[in-house]
Amino acid sequence: MNRTAWLPSVSAIVQGGVWQLWLPELGGSDWAVSRSFNFGHQVAEVFTRKGSLISGTGSVAAADAPLIGGDVSAIDAWWRGQDTTRAPRWDLYPFAGCAPGFGQLDISFVRLPSPGSEYLDENFRTVSLANSLLQAASNDTKTLVYYDGPVTTAEICGTSGAEPELGGAFGFTFVWLQACQSDLGNAGETARVAAHELLHDLGAEPLSGPPHACPPPSEGHPCESPLDILYPFLSAGATLATATLDVGRDDYYGHSGAWWDVQDSRWLERLPQFPLAVATEGKQGTVVDGTASVACTSACSVATDNGARVTLAAAPRRGASFVGWKGACTGRGPCSLTMDAPKSVTAVFGVAVFSFTVSVNGRGRVTGGGVSCPSRCSGTAAGGARTRLRATPAVGFRFAGWGGDCRGAGACTLSGDRAHRVTARFVRR
Repeated sequence: MNRTAWLPSVSAIVQGGVWQLWLPELGGSDWAVSRSFNFGHQVAEVFTRKGSLISGTGSVAAADAPLIGGDVSAIDAWWRGQDTTRAPRWDLYPFAGCAPGFGQLDISFVRLPSPGSEYLDENFRTVSLANSLLQAASNDTKTLVYYDGPVTTAEICGTSGAEPELGGAFGFTFVWLQACQSDLGNAGETARVAAHELLHDLGAEPLSGPPHACPPPSEGHPCESPLDILYPFLSAGATLATATLDVGRDDYYGHSGAWWDVQDSRWLERLPQFPLAVATEGKQGTVVDGTASVACTSACSVATDNGARVTLAAAPRRGASFVGWKGACTGRGPCSLTMDAPKSVTAVFGVAVFSFTVSVNGRGRVTGGGVSCPSRCSGTAAGGARTRLRATPAVGFRFAGWGGDCRGAGACTLSGDRAHRVTARFVRR
C-alpha cells in the first residue's frame, strides 16, 4: 500500500549494521497439551530490529514483541467483527510464563546476516529478506515480518506477494516501519497496513474477475471505496477500525464470483471452532491422525474448524491390542468425525493374546506355555511375553529338530507379538 502501498508477507524490524527479526506465524491449531496434531496452516510473525548493540537474545527488541502482539490481536478482533465465520489461523502456543490468548503468539527473533544497505534495492529487497528468513518459515506457514531498517521510498508502507496456496518462501508479508506513519501497538496505521498486506498474501485480489479492480499501476486492489482495507492508498491517520473488509463483498472476499475468494483460504479458521478431546485407556498405545505423522499418547485437546473432517487411528504398542473406541466413535476401525460440535473420543487398549499351534511327528511330547502335546495341540500367550517349548522323545526315539517358526534342536522360544506354528519331529534311534 502507498501512503500509498501494501503487501502481505512477513513482519520484521531491523536496525543498525546488524539486522535482527521477530517472526510471528499463521498456521494450524495445536493440541493444548502437546503440539501433536495440526489440522491447518498458520500465520507466523517475524520482528527485525536494526542496531549493532542488540544482544544475541534480542532483549532490547523484545520490548516490541508485546506491541506486535497487540496489533495482531487487533487484526484478529477486526477480522472477526467483519466476518463472524472466519479468523486468521495465528500460531499460538502455551509457552511457559506467557499470558493466554495473544500473549502466546509465536514470535521469533532472527539476526539478519547483512547490513541494512544490502536490503535497500526495492527490486530485490523482499527476495533478499525472504532468503535470509527461509529457515524460520515452514511450507505450511505464512510469515508476517515487521522491518525497521532503512527504506528508499517512504510512501510504500508494506509489500507482499499474492500466493493463496503457498507458504514458506512464497508466504512472506512485509511491513516497512520506517515508511509511512509507524504506530506499532496502537491498532492504527501499522496494523491496517499489516492486515492489507496479509490479505494480499492470501490471494487478494485476482487480476481478473473483480468488478471494481483498479487500473494500472494499482492493479490487484479494489478502487470502489477508500474505506476498503485493500484500497491502494492510505490516508494519514487511518486506523484499522475504520477499514472495511471488501466493501460490497463482491471483489475478493465472500463474493459469488468464479475467481479466487480469500474467505476460502486454508489459512483462515472456520468459526465457531469446536474442541476435540482425545484420551487413551490402558496405556498400551497412541492415537494418530490420518497421516500417522503425529500422535497423542495420553490426553490431548485441539480446537478444530467448524465442519472439519478429522480421521483418527489407534496404534497399539508391541504386545498390545486395540480394544475399540468410546465416545464419539465406536468399533475398531478408523475414527472419522465431522466437527460440528464439541466431541471427545477415547481409544481403549489392552494386552494382546496370541495363539500358538504345536504339531508332533513321531513319538514324543512338547511341553511349555501351558501345553503338553503328544500329537497336536494349541495354546495362548500374552502379548509381549515369551513362550518356551521343550521337546522330550519317547523311549526308543530321539528328537530330530523343530520346524515352522522354530529351528534347530534346542529349546523353542516364541515371541509374544504374533501367532506361531511349530512342528516337533521325533525319529527312531
